Amino acid sequence: MPKTFHYIRVRVMCNATEDEDLIAELMESLVDPERIEVSDGEGHHGNRLLMFEAELKSNKDHRRLFEVLGPGAVRSILDELDERMDEENSFYLRFDKQKAVGGVWELARHGDVFMVSGKVETHPVDRNQALSRMRAFLSGLTADDKVD
Repeated sequence: MPKTFHYIRVRVMCNATEDEDLIAELMESLVDPERIEVSDGEGHHGNRLLMFEAELKSNKDHRRLFEVLGPGAVRSILDELDERMDEENSFYLRFDKQKAVGGVWELARHGDVFMVSGKVETHPVDRNQALSRMRAFLSGLTADDKVD
């Protein structure tokens, strides 16, 4: 099976007031823990921030990510895919962090999120072909009943 994506990046920021173990656990549910990099930073007011990041390059990791998000999230992505992909085949998804803590991966438009971005592989770059490839990938997950 040819690759759908060049890469996918997953990022989440953990504020000082949040449970970093819980955020780390959620991140590890999405991606292989060995792929996660953690960096320590400081917020605007001097508060501690942790950034959890992972870059996924294999079909297996890509598939795992979307399977964990579940069928509701996959359907939402399919519904909004056109507005979430740019002319360079890059897509941008944000999932509400607070709802994720409750086990629901819901697309969001605010800043307190798990960020998922990536680039769909086409040669040459072709947005319509990229949209078609990503739709096929996501539809294949739901058609195979692989998404819980």
